[in-house]
Amino acid sequence: MACPALDVRRSSPIQRLPVELLSYIFSLGTHSVDDDEDPACPAFDAETIKTPLILSQVNRQWRNIARNTPSLWTSICVTAALVDVGDGVAPPLNSPRLHASHLTTYLSLSRKSPLDILIDARDQDWDFSEPEIPSDYGCDTYAPPFSPSHMGLAISLLLPHIARWRSMTILTDSWAPMYVALRLIQPAITAVGAPALESLALMRCNDFVSYSPTFRPSDMRDPAFLHLSETSSPPQNILPRLRHLTLRGVHVHWASLATILSHSQPGLDTLDLSSHCLDVRPTVPEFHHLLSACPKLTKLVVNGSGARDRDEVSNGDFIHSKSLQPAPLPALHDLTLGYRSVSEAQAVLELLDAPKTRMLRLEDATHPGELEEVDAGGLLTYLGTGQSPTREIFYSYTSPDGVQHQVPITKSTALVPRQLQVGTAQTAAEEHASRTMFPLLAVVTLHGVKTCLPPLHTFFSSLPNLRSLELSGMPMQAIRALLPPHVPSDPSVYTTTPCPCPQLQSLCIRWSEHQNTRDFVFLVGALAIERPEQGRVSRVGTTVKIIREVLQEDEGAEEGEVMDCASEIELQQYEAAGAPHDPGFESHYARSASAH
Repeated sequence: MACPALDVRRSSPIQRLPVELLSYIFSLGTHSVDDDEDPACPAFDAETIKTPLILSQVNRQWRNIARNTPSLWTSICVTAALVDVGDGVAPPLNSPRLHASHLTTYLSLSRKSPLDILIDARDQDWDFSEPEIPSDYGCDTYAPPFSPSHMGLAISLLLPHIARWRSMTILTDSWAPMYVALRLIQPAITAVGAPALESLALMRCNDFVSYSPTFRPSDMRDPAFLHLSETSSPPQNILPRLRHLTLRGVHVHWASLATILSHSQPGLDTLDLSSHCLDVRPTVPEFHHLLSACPKLTKLVVNGSGARDRDEVSNGDFIHSKSLQPAPLPALHDLTLGYRSVSEAQAVLELLDAPKTRMLRLEDATHPGELEEVDAGGLLTYLGTGQSPTREIFYSYTSPDGVQHQVPITKSTALVPRQLQVGTAQTAAEEHASRTMFPLLAVVTLHGVKTCLPPLHTFFSSLPNLRSLELSGMPMQAIRALLPPHVPSDPSVYTTTPCPCPQLQSLCIRWSEHQNTRDFVFLVGALAIERPEQGRVSRVGTTVKIIREVLQEDEGAEEGEVMDCASEIELQQYEAAGAPHDPGFESHYARSASAH
């Protein structure tokens, strides 16, 4: 006799689906990817990888389908939560061990499918100290829950499957676990390679230690990762499919990396270099070789990294860099540059030939406790005109007697002698440098950039195609720089002076609590009135969005704890031919204007 409940279950629509279709639905539910998500970041975490386990617990049929669908088990996540730390009160009798049973299960059930791996060794209670770096205060009591031995166990289980690695992300607070991982991966990846690896992200999430001029801990600096030796596989067999590379606080053998990337079949698509101490950064020739090996690069992030500062390199390296031509990056459209000195940023820009760049983020990446501010005026001038007020360049020529000469000339003031201008390559380079570096910029973000009004105006005046501008932590002269220059002695100039950023459609201002709201209101009103009255500008409506960033106490937080929040206090639109459509705003601006 048939069971009624069983008959109902068999007649349900989900049970009548073919096994192949149900397996496909399981895969979609397990690996749902947001279209806006960064392809270089893992699309899963310790919770989302449990989806196949949940599906397999519904009934016997679903369990059989799930266990026989290898694509469900390809996301592997290892975190500090897998470390046995006892009951939280008393430590375990033996050293904490890593529960790795789920690793072997996932590796077995995934069969031959490509693997996406995330090893997150970070600790939410980390106090920014590292056991391997002696403390200046003599209080080295912190012991990370995810130790180097735990990292060694996880990597040893994954290494036999290196041929199946599709993405690998390793996140650590301190250097020791990362050092162990790299030491174990190095012989395998240089011997047999990772033929399926498309994304590699190695992050030591301790940005503060990167401000040290020398790498710490010094005894774990070498050997550098990815160093090719005589016994290594040919470069074309190591990372042939790599498309996304992130190195944050993790240095490699830069010359070998450039050689490896030059053999990548699809070509590197995104490159992120961040938070590197000066002594482990690439030299200028090495950095140039690295960029030249990535002609298909579309996104580049250089934040507290890049070529070594010219003040830190030997004279030989500096002279050598003079003969280098910028690396052609015709596909680059997104550039992020975080600088700790103007010369550091300019050294990066001088090696780039990316005229099609459409998005630029410029950020002051100096130490938060730095006493001296970095004036980025020279950098903005260089971006806007290709000229640096202080940079010295060398013109080479050969005299009739066959002797080569180098003439040092300051670019901003000196003129090239006529005999050096005719038929020389230096003249073409000088002409190219006199133009803006990125003429097609449409989206610009300036974060904490410190300078005065003229360089800002020079930079904004070089952006005729700018559509969106975000100013974060910027002084108010950054808004004034969007106005045409005032020339009181000749009022007729107002009708012919072009407005900076004439195609601007979106302006986002992020400012801190201590800044005056009325000052921003007045300046935004000036943008609405003075731009069309004092300069030629197309009638493009511009949305102004002001976001006030304040520190606000969390109701559930303990006393003394604060949380960041951003509150949007104003969102309004103005046209180039009139004031904002807000009577209160207009009356306030009228009173402010009459008072001035």
